[in-house]
Amino acid sequence: MINWLAMGAGVVVAFALGFVIYGPFLGLQRRWAEGTRISPEPPAAPPFGSMLAQIVSLALLSLVIAITATTDSLFLAIFAILAVAAQAASVGSWAQKSGFAIALDTGYAILCGAVMIVMQGIF
Repeated sequence: MINWLAMGAGVVVAFALGFVIYGPFLGLQRRWAEGTRISPEPPAAPPFGSMLAQIVSLALLSLVIAITATTDSLFLAIFAILAVAAQAASVGSWAQKSGFAIALDTGYAILCGAVMIVMQGIF
């Protein structure tokens, strides 16, 4: 049976992690924005469409992790996470992002998956 609490916690914690990583807190925001070729200045209004897409993406990955937890398929979960990270790297490369921006996006994808696995273990 899917652990919905763990799945939801994974989404919330991963989204908050993205806010920390891509926000002004760690000092990575400007370098990532420049490497992504967008303005390093914060937008006038929050990018709600992008945030919604991120939540949907995180919910889908968390659902996959939750399903793999029901069958003790940790390696499948890891492969799913690596697939998401590889896709982020591929898109970043195609969009000609800097190596730093690609590494940050890819690392964030892997961290999200790791957080989701941890949430399955906690709850």
